Amino acid sequence: MFGVRCRAVSRRAVAFGAAIATLGSGLVAVPTGAAAQSHEITVTVTRFQALDKADELSSGDFFARIRIDGKAAFSPVLSGQSEFKPNWKLTLPASGGKVNVNLSLIDKDVSVDDPIDINRLPNKRDLDFTVDTRTGRIEGFQQSYKTGQTITRAGAENKKASISFKVDVKKK
Repeated sequence: MFGVRCRAVSRRAVAFGAAIATLGSGLVAVPTGAAAQSHEITVTVTRFQALDKADELSSGDFFARIRIDGKAAFSPVLSGQSEFKPNWKLTLPASGGKVNVNLSLIDKDVSVDDPIDINRLPNKRDLDFTVDTRTGRIEGFQQSYKTGQTITRAGAENKKASISFKVDVKKK
């Protein structure tokens, strides 16, 4: 029995030593199990409408951006009108469990891109919310949503818009 216990401790020590060596090499160890399951989160912007002028001299040139786990995805740029039904699908990989998502609507400019206000909170133009890849719950708004439901938000400050979008989760 003592020999079996020594082997088990020895295996743990080897695994621990390998994890330390991996971390020391600059590589990141990925845990096994449910938390390590890979997912894709897709935010589909179904509609947005400029509620005031994004640019003083011309119509806005709009695009959307999502950020997940330090990565970003961008939509194409649309211009020439104030209401759009773009059906932009922005997809990024995500870890399992609760994932932080940031959604922005931006006016592309020659010098500096301007964030468009799509958040009803003061001094906050973009939307931050969490997606639980296990349950499909979307939280961070006054009410919670499930994946596939349409979420609509509108800003209240200068350069504001209304945006409607859906969130979907796919297991890789």
